[in-house]
Amino acid sequence: MIWRTSFIPLLLISQTILAAQTIDPQSGLVIDSGFAVVKEQCSVCHSPQLIVQNKASYQGWLDMLRWMQEKQGMQSLSQPTETLILNYLAKNYAPEQAGRRKPLVIKQWKKLNLSGE
Repeated sequence: MIWRTSFIPLLLISQTILAAQTIDPQSGLVIDSGFAVVKEQCSVCHSPQLIVQNKASYQGWLDMLRWMQEKQGMQSLSQPTETLILNYLAKNYAPEQAGRRKPLVIKQWKKLNLSGE
């Protein structure tokens, strides 16, 4: 029974340590499939922190990539490299789920009678 009480906190601590190891300390990017290619390709022109601070869907990242190619002189990528980069970005830097409900849409405001008449 004693081993159970000491095993659970040890398991939680080890999971926290492992989770912390998924971020590259040099770039701040998530270490995952495609990480090395993203770090190599994207940090040529800008800091990886520009990636970390942004969130987008696959299409959003593709639009940014096209904009960089058209307006910023970014080189064309091979299809496999582009797909690897976009999959990495869409997986690790996707928009976060909002915890709040959508804003209410009020078609017409009603005037309240606060005078009691």
